[in-house]
Amino acid sequence: MPSTCPFLGAAALAALCLLPLPAQTLPPIEANDNRVPAGRLQDGVLHLELELRKGVWRPESEDGESIPTYAFAEAGKALQVPAPTIRVPQGSMLEIALHNTLGTSVTLHGLHSRPGDAEDVVTLEPGERKRLRFEAGEPGTYLYWGRTPDGPRGTGRVLDALLGGALVVDPPGADPTADRIFVLERWNGPTRTAINGKSWPYTERLDAEVGQPVRWKIVNASDLSHPMHLHGFHFQLEAQGDGESYQIFDENSRREEFTHSVEIMETFEITWVPKEPGRWLYHCHRMPHMRLPVPLDPADADIPEHNPDHAHMHEHDSDYAGMGGMILGITVTGPSEFDTVNDWKPGRRLEMHVGNRDGDPRFYRIALKNLDSEAPPAESTGLTGPLLVVRQGEKTEITVTNSSQKPTSVHWHGLEIESYYDGVPWWSGIGEKRAPAVEPGHEFRVKMIPQRAGSFIYHTHWHDEAQLTGGVHGPMIVLAPDEAYDPETDKSFLMSLSPRDPFGSGLLLMNGTPQPPAMRLKTGVAYRFRFMNITPTMDNLQIALRSDEGAVRWRPAAKDAVETPSHDLQEALQHVAVGETFDFEYRADGPQELRLEGWSPGNRQRVVQTLTFED
Repeated sequence: MPSTCPFLGAAALAALCLLPLPAQTLPPIEANDNRVPAGRLQDGVLHLELELRKGVWRPESEDGESIPTYAFAEAGKALQVPAPTIRVPQGSMLEIALHNTLGTSVTLHGLHSRPGDAEDVVTLEPGERKRLRFEAGEPGTYLYWGRTPDGPRGTGRVLDALLGGALVVDPPGADPTADRIFVLERWNGPTRTAINGKSWPYTERLDAEVGQPVRWKIVNASDLSHPMHLHGFHFQLEAQGDGESYQIFDENSRREEFTHSVEIMETFEITWVPKEPGRWLYHCHRMPHMRLPVPLDPADADIPEHNPDHAHMHEHDSDYAGMGGMILGITVTGPSEFDTVNDWKPGRRLEMHVGNRDGDPRFYRIALKNLDSEAPPAESTGLTGPLLVVRQGEKTEITVTNSSQKPTSVHWHGLEIESYYDGVPWWSGIGEKRAPAVEPGHEFRVKMIPQRAGSFIYHTHWHDEAQLTGGVHGPMIVLAPDEAYDPETDKSFLMSLSPRDPFGSGLLLMNGTPQPPAMRLKTGVAYRFRFMNITPTMDNLQIALRSDEGAVRWRPAAKDAVETPSHDLQEALQHVAVGETFDFEYRADGPQELRLEGWSPGNRQRVVQTLTFED
């Protein structure tokens, strides 16, 4: 029986798909790195034949677990995840022949001219063929995808989860080899996540050079948003789109970020310039999308008796380095900006002590001690570590000590520092030099010269939820060289989530507590409010400052430690994705009582703090 079963009727094909996996002979699905455009471009017309078939996807090694799923292929070629790359110059005409060999109907989205209409879809019944012809339209990064009636399971997608690919329209004169396209995928909720068809550590390893620009197009072909974070560098947001239209920013509108959340079936484009050599990460900051792989249900996959991928994944010398899923590794070569060896004399010396609270492994306490002062250490408030304040350009040394029951690590989220001190155990570093985990009873000395002033986060990069929800995190401020920190007017609000046990479910916390005490402030004073989201998964977090009449107005000041160019007042309502930081300025002209609220739309998780302004 041919593996694609092109001659079976719909009923027979549907019956075959219900057979146990060993009874099926399914073709392998190849990972598509999006480097080779599909089809044949001739005289301004792209000729492309696409088929939908069922195959087996191997998110890790080629002899590892195999998952039956639907996928696209060019006619006569191997199935691909993501789907074959459609990339043409502006002005091209696309002629696409479609053939559905599946035992179910499929609805195809995105195969039309741009800007387009999301309701412009094509449905193919089992065995049906159709032909499409349309003009490419405006330049931009778009996508196409398919949905089947048997695709979803619960709140996730399974059989049709990987039916998505990039559709790029290049402006005149563009060089398609000057950038890379990365498609984000999710199978059966967070069970398996991938980039360009592979999960870490089998995702493509990228190389870059200090000073040489890197250009990426990111396509979210999955069923959930993804806060994508780059370690060690800021990137410039060049463009973004909703799948149907695309906005290319002019030079004055481009903003620098270290985290950007991409919504379902949306896209964006970034440029970044590596400034420091070493190994770095680019990953989704949702914890379930970067943890070690969870076991699959044998009913869903063919799992080797001795899975070579997972046999040693918990060991420190494993390629996993404690991680899995939606992660890219980048190795940058070239000269370093920093010298933390020769004539290293730190102007600031701190100790960050990580321990369990009262011996309970669920809860952590952080103590931050200035080693050049007799002052007592600052300690965690609830389940959030104390505020860490350092200065731009100042040599700073932080000794992380661990008295907890588990190994740990600390990542300096958003900071531009040496790779070795970035905080990813067994990965950060250069060549054979790799940062260790901080084992119980041990310490690790971090050396940094902060390059940029603004709001940051320090947090564990131990890749399970327990330490993050247990309190191994805190707010971080880097002051400009001539800037003074005033705790009376500079207020940080870090949003996190508690452990589920013993509360039954995770509680949304503001500065470590679900019920923060009222804060008394003064009228006529300009306050800087800094917001950070380090929850494990709450990418839709909303922050608002409200009176009984509704949201007040505040002035945007910064996003991801980059000052905001517009200083017009706006409604005090802000979406803060996981791993993002936002700064706002607020001044009360008269006495008032306001509510600072954080919540996740669609569930009951909410935290409120009262801010009372008095003369």
